[in-house]
Amino acid sequence: MRMRLTEQSSESRLERLFSRISEVSSLPSVALQIIELANDPKTGADDLLEAVRSDPALAMRLMRTVNSSYYALDEKVSDLKQAIMLLGFNEVRNLALTAYMAQLFKDTAGHGPYTRRGLWNHMVGSGMVARLLAQTCDAIPPQEAYLAGLLHDVGLILIDQYLHEPFCRVLDALTPDTPLVEVETRILGFDHARLGRFVAEKWNLPEHLTEAIGCHHDPKNSSPRHRETVYIVTLANFFCHLKQLPALGMRNTQVPPTEHFNTLGLEKQQVWLILEQLDEVLNSADLMAFVQVR
Repeated sequence: MRMRLTEQSSESRLERLFSRISEVSSLPSVALQIIELANDPKTGADDLLEAVRSDPALAMRLMRTVNSSYYALDEKVSDLKQAIMLLGFNEVRNLALTAYMAQLFKDTAGHGPYTRRGLWNHMVGSGMVARLLAQTCDAIPPQEAYLAGLLHDVGLILIDQYLHEPFCRVLDALTPDTPLVEVETRILGFDHARLGRFVAEKWNLPEHLTEAIGCHHDPKNSSPRHRETVYIVTLANFFCHLKQLPALGMRNTQVPPTEHFNTLGLEKQQVWLILEQLDEVLNSADLMAFVQVR
């Protein structure tokens, strides 16, 4: 009975927390429409153009991004439809969600070594590294890997914003040798991965994304159908910590089991090649992160 009451209490906390973030739940409406359009083979550029135009702020961000040094185009793009055609539907989808997520990080609040900008850089970096891993192992589409990596820590920023004082207690109790999810569960009653999955399901995100968000700290509990996505995100998260780009300002992630590398078909030589490319990839991630929040 005690276990059931504890589980009910935890679920109740999640429900109450979500009710406090109604403005966040309204953000992805256009983004979700773009996701559906991008996944529909019948979609044309005009369909996507209409969706993007319905959110002028998003349209402006897309134009600013496509003309940024991140893409380094030979000529400036002045037409939104041309930008959509140039980027491709999935890239527009990814940029839309990146732009929406960036709005959550406008505030520069921090605590100790943690900053929201640092968390944002970690999330974008994880997306970029996940894309690199997917390109290397050819297990899942790279653009899907990017989105999974980008969104994996969405629960952290929501806890920071809406439970800031308990979040600071989590930060104070965190050590390099103590798993984050254990500290969160002890102090909050749930962890950021569980909250992230909860929110992702409320947003009706595709299952492979909710799995990556909910299981990146517990990959063995993920659905076998999406385990490769989860493993890629787990490895991307680890590599970002390895390169001093942690989520909370402290390196707190253990080396993933060999099973992760083996399942993805990553051999030692491929891993070394990935490590050699990390600096360049993370430099690009830093540029993308800056473009989206400025």
